[in-house]
Amino acid sequence: MEVLEQFVDKLVAEKKLGKLDPEVFVQVKKDLLERLETRINAVMLEHMPPEQLEVFDTLLSSKAGPEKVQAFCAEHIPNLDEKVAAALLQFRATYLGI
Repeated sequence: MEVLEQFVDKLVAEKKLGKLDPEVFVQVKKDLLERLETRINAVMLEHMPPEQLEVFDTLLSSKAGPEKVQAFCAEHIPNLDEKVAAALLQFRATYLGI
């Protein structure tokens, strides 16, 4: 999660939003983080093998911590890091309009 927060901080800096009202600035960062997490979750679901979806759903329903979810995804999604990195780059490009 800390890595994603750092990523969002860099996006906001690149977008040059530092002159916003402090409350608005905090809300922008929160919204961006939520959108980014949603995108990463979509990537994981998209690439999760169909035979693992039920197990994955059970894991999520059990309120497993992020470490367990990450470990499960890393075990069952080939090249997960590359897929997440590509999603981050695409998110960045879309957000910055590049």
